[in-house]
Amino acid sequence: MLNFKKVLSAVLFLMLSSMATAHEVMPTSIAVYIQAQDYDHPILLRNYSQDYWVSQAPMLETAALDVFAAELGGVAMCDAKPNESKVLVWLRPSMFYNPQMQTFYGKVTAVTFTADGKPLAKYVGEANKRAFFDVKTDITLNAVYHAAMQVVSNKMKADVKFQDALKAPSFLSPCATASVLPVSKIKFMSIQ
Repeated sequence: MLNFKKVLSAVLFLMLSSMATAHEVMPTSIAVYIQAQDYDHPILLRNYSQDYWVSQAPMLETAALDVFAAELGGVAMCDAKPNESKVLVWLRPSMFYNPQMQTFYGKVTAVTFTADGKPLAKYVGEANKRAFFDVKTDITLNAVYHAAMQVVSNKMKADVKFQDALKAPSFLSPCATASVLPVSKIKFMSIQ
């Protein structure tokens, strides 16, 4: 019985140590900020007699984490309070549905700052997708936001000024500057 306990504790120790190394902290190059109103105030997409309320921020957050992590390296949301970062990216979503064309139009505006608050550049990514309004709408919206974020990421990779900022030293508490960013108008409908 004693050998069984030793083997079991050794296996448990190996499992815990492998889980600890799998969750190592990646250095954060980009801190992403999305305003609270984009989480709190959903927009209304209309299709003649059907309405669909969409909270844009969770979809945009997922798209940003997926695309930036794959394309630009370490990324963290400001909600996670990263200790340091090189660049702060403020993302602003916009979505519209044209029922006559059966097309979703998505737009992501990314305003970038060095982590100490100096403005870098503004990037706009637009994408559209033809789809029926009432068939797997969430999947379509996610695809549009991912495509728009890919356009933003490609523009960032092509910008020498942005790439130089990613090579600069990191700043502590990058999301502290997010509190001084202007609050954009609340969008009650999808039209801005």
